[in-house]
Amino acid sequence: MGQQQSAASPRGLTKYPKEQRDLADNIILACGQCHAEIDDPITLDMFTVHKLVETKRNHEERIKHVTGLGADRRTVVLRMIGQLRGSPLELAQRTAAEAVIASSDRFPYFKLSYDRHGLEIDLRQLPGEYADAKDVNSAPTAEYYDFAKAMIDEVVDNKLNEGLRKGYVEHVSVFAYARLPLLVYLGRKLGDGYGIDFYQRQQTTDSWIWPNLNPPVEFDIALPPVANGTEAILLASISGTVHETEIPQHLKHYPVFHMHPMNQTPSGGIIDSSDTLENLRMTYRRFFGELERRHKNIVRLHLFGALPISAAITLGRVRDPVIQPSIVTYDLVDHGSYEQAIEIR
Repeated sequence: MGQQQSAASPRGLTKYPKEQRDLADNIILACGQCHAEIDDPITLDMFTVHKLVETKRNHEERIKHVTGLGADRRTVVLRMIGQLRGSPLELAQRTAAEAVIASSDRFPYFKLSYDRHGLEIDLRQLPGEYADAKDVNSAPTAEYYDFAKAMIDEVVDNKLNEGLRKGYVEHVSVFAYARLPLLVYLGRKLGDGYGIDFYQRQQTTDSWIWPNLNPPVEFDIALPPVANGTEAILLASISGTVHETEIPQHLKHYPVFHMHPMNQTPSGGIIDSSDTLENLRMTYRRFFGELERRHKNIVRLHLFGALPISAAITLGRVRDPVIQPSIVTYDLVDHGSYEQAIEIR
């Protein structure tokens, strides 16, 4: 409310004791431009007393939260940005920072890069990202994947791991938007010597903040009988359903493992909390444990997945590259067919 109890002072006629109008609880510090907009007669109906008090309170709570975190609560932000089937995506530094602050007890740390924008893997300019192409459903070339993997290697092997060696990195927050094979590859590159939080854009809220709308979902695996041979198939139906009929003909004789949500239909918004993602991570571990126990002969696993971003990266990170099968990834292209992409060893 205004400083003076008069019609000449914006919101001045609000019922509020005059002697309390100069107290800190009634003051918002704003730049000249914002001050003019808030007090403009045209926008007074928008910037009500209730709206301004709520904005002030939310801002103060956020600052109190961030400044109350110690240095050990910092997290390095890693963004991998692609352009799927011609669709651009907004993933600015501020967007990532707001998601970290809202979803965790950490604060974003951007010092590892010279421009203080954090670690970024920008795939959008690579040939094959189809920024301007008409045939957005075509599969990328092997050259595209080679370039993309080299970009991931450069950031993770050099910048991120250098930060680990120097003690700058104890925790990482990962934001990614790319093709499934590259998400699994990124997970393979991320080590397990530090904590990681994963974020993904939520369809229900159009935000990168975990909405936590539903109880955590659990997942199950349908295991085939013990089979001879060195190769098998994993159909991971999490954000959608992958059918056995979609398996390429030359692979149909391999044993098939099915992974799916328990008591729910696979859907795009099924992973809406870190708790659900953790349940899926434990299901991955149980799956690889079953391979070691009952299917030691399998050395190559063909992945056909309808996987949310966080689920794909988690799969790559969970697998032990020393003792567990390599993952042959496939890209879903036009007319719902799959083409082999990269093998992750």
